Amino acid sequence: MVFPALKPKPVLGAETIFISYGPLDFSLPVSSLEKFAKTGEVDRDLSFYARFLGENGLVNFREFLQRRLDISPVVVSQLTYTPIGEQLLQRLGTVIRTEGRLDGFYALRAALILAAADPEGMTMINIMRKFPTSGIRMDANQLLQLQRQFTILVNYQRAAVNAVTQATEQEARESSTKVPLPKNLQLRGNIRFSQRTLQLTRNTQSLGRNNSPHSFRVELYIPEGLSQPAPVVVISHGLGSDPKAFAYLGEHLASHGFVAVLPQHIGSDAVRRQALLLGIARSSIDRMEFVNRPLDVKYTLDELERLSRSELAGKMNLQQVAVIGHSFGGYTALALAGAKFNQARIAQECNNQQISLNASYFLQCLAVDLPPVTENLSDPRIKAAIALNPLTSIVFGPEGMGEIKIPTMILGGSADIIASVVEEQIQPFIWMNNPDKYLSVIIKSGHAAADQFDGTDQEPQPNSLGFLLSGRDPKLARDYIKGLSLVFMQAYLNGRSEYKGFLNAAYAQSVSREPLKLDLIRSLTPEQLEQAFGRKAPIPIVPEPISSDNPR
Repeated sequence: MVFPALKPKPVLGAETIFISYGPLDFSLPVSSLEKFAKTGEVDRDLSFYARFLGENGLVNFREFLQRRLDISPVVVSQLTYTPIGEQLLQRLGTVIRTEGRLDGFYALRAALILAAADPEGMTMINIMRKFPTSGIRMDANQLLQLQRQFTILVNYQRAAVNAVTQATEQEARESSTKVPLPKNLQLRGNIRFSQRTLQLTRNTQSLGRNNSPHSFRVELYIPEGLSQPAPVVVISHGLGSDPKAFAYLGEHLASHGFVAVLPQHIGSDAVRRQALLLGIARSSIDRMEFVNRPLDVKYTLDELERLSRSELAGKMNLQQVAVIGHSFGGYTALALAGAKFNQARIAQECNNQQISLNASYFLQCLAVDLPPVTENLSDPRIKAAIALNPLTSIVFGPEGMGEIKIPTMILGGSADIIASVVEEQIQPFIWMNNPDKYLSVIIKSGHAAADQFDGTDQEPQPNSLGFLLSGRDPKLARDYIKGLSLVFMQAYLNGRSEYKGFLNAAYAQSVSREPLKLDLIRSLTPEQLEQAFGRKAPIPIVPEPISSDNPR
């Protein structure tokens, strides 16, 4: 005999979606959505809503419901407990609520983890079935925003990447390059180099405007035996990383005759990440890093100028400097290159409470609390820049990106789940006005592919967090980055004009190989993006300008 009180209770799962539109409430059984996803049948319950979507809308909606993510529950748990993951869930929790109208934050986290653990995998239907209340409440207007964001994330992003591929093919056909395209630029050069570590200290301001000493280390890779001072390339690591993660790139450039300078960014480095994991730090970064990172690089260059008059005399040409940065370091590189920090756009975009599935949105919006930035973050010594997976859309916007005057390359990965390739790299490339601009996209590469944090070339295991962040074959992605960086620096920093002939689509095609495809273009228009998408883009390709005098 089993006592009733001891019988196992069935796991709760949402059976009904409640949709609010103004003062009105409508309901829709989850079973109707499930039937539509499986068979395409629009039953009586769904037919009322289907007429608002239209034929194309229904096709997109069914694809949205069918899309499956094969990701382990451990990875989902890791992601949803990170500061960025929690911020995203908190924003979604204001849209997707429990039947009792409570914030859906905790219910969503549980549903995502349970759906990932289910043999059927993580689909929208499965997430609904795992939602731990019998009903889900959603606001119609916010639901439309969420669908729009999903369209950006999936359909429009796919179309934008296809537009870059089509432009690469077109530019390759039109290429006037006649010289043989070298394929060994990814290999280490023949120049010997030495390594040296500097410990620097400068006074910095905290968020409360208090001055305090700020110590950080700088790794140097210095070519030896050259007849003249070598040009300098600064490499800025990303959030939660450190200079060691880009030693592979510093060594590569040094072996080809460039001094590589890798500063540590204390407020957003690996030590900060460890503090987050231990629960010591509340935020993923110190907000002042938006200012301190570029100023650290400028201070480093000042110190190197001093050393070049003494113990490092004849080693460095500090009038020929370039910068390469990854992720938050990509922001750093663009700020040093002349992109203007755009506090008016930050204030507007980060205070309107719009839903965004672009995770970098939350990082960029940490800057909303900064006092007015009066420091000049650019540096006239910087003559060229490469930004890998950078953050751009809010911190710079079209106004800030349009201020860049020097040769600049932006590189993105089509499988980047942190900094949306379309919002953070492809569209911002269009915003730039400088004639020597380049856009490269590595197809199927992720956000962290450039970062060799573990110091090895071993590919992460499928269905792991590392795989989700890096994508397929990160070593190949880093090989592409080494080759592109060397060609770019030879052309624009070392004055070797013959290398400009390799900075084109034909070169990218010549080195591209499976499983990652390399695209490289010189120009792209809004019309090309919309043609690839097949209709008007779901977000403005070039947003309306905002100035501090006329914020919207």
